[in-house]
Amino acid sequence: MTYKDLFVAEVKVNGKILRVKNNNVYLPFGSEYTLLLKNLSSKKASVNVSIDGQDVLDYHSLILEGDEQTELEGFLRGTTARNRFRFIHKTKQIQDHRGDRADDGLIRIEFAFEKPKPEPKIEKVVREVHHHYPSQPWTFTTYNAYDPGWVISDSLTDDNDGSSTAGSKSSSSEHGGRTMAFACAAAGPVPTASKIDANVRRVGVENVTTPLAEEGITVKGSECNQEFRYSSIGSLEQSQVIVIQLKGLTETGNDVQEPITVQKKFICSSCGKSSKSSFKFCPECGTFLE
Repeated sequence: MTYKDLFVAEVKVNGKILRVKNNNVYLPFGSEYTLLLKNLSSKKASVNVSIDGQDVLDYHSLILEGDEQTELEGFLRGTTARNRFRFIHKTKQIQDHRGDRADDGLIRIEFAFEKPKPEPKIEKVVREVHHHYPSQPWTFTTYNAYDPGWVISDSLTDDNDGSSTAGSKSSSSEHGGRTMAFACAAAGPVPTASKIDANVRRVGVENVTTPLAEEGITVKGSECNQEFRYSSIGSLEQSQVIVIQLKGLTETGNDVQEPITVQKKFICSSCGKSSKSSFKFCPECGTFLE
């Protein structure tokens, strides 16, 4: 099982899950396989799949609901998987015709979860209202107690009209600018060419004209008819990647005779003891297991 951050990717052959060992999956050349994808999160997930460096979803993305799984049977064309995945040996003839790719034999699964939707915020708005009353003259009327016929009026104007004029004193101070310079001390002249001791052995690389024996590629296999439908997803979190290497040869260079499933046990060729496929050596006699 390949598990990463609540997401699982499995390779299945004949309905059985294959064992992943050091990111490697061993299956015979000529096998047809499917990809089981599980979203263990409660959030939606967007999934992109490429095999041998090529997009197999026809430039779409698979959308898995929370706690949902799907089994991708083959190459998509539109919304339908038309041909199953078939793993074959990359022979010299195939290499000469299609060339080599850096991602040959690799299954790359990129997934990203949907960002949680922000909760609605309820803000309490307090509006302050300020009333400004304009200044106006006030008239005080008094009556003469001795002569009611006389009215004495006196007009009084409010000196405090609400608008005070205050003299603003401007003060300025001069700040001297400081210039800071950073200098890098030269460690010496940069050589234009480096000298190589003639006694030093040079190590180089040579062109590989034949593919590695364990290399395989995925091609279109038998016909299938798996339907998908369009869906939608919101903004995504940071994506993550799971990479699985398909191999058709064992670690000792022999052809894989049957897929190595999670239930498969190895039988020691020396003592006949059975052990888990995760063991590299027989726990009874120490013979290398394959």
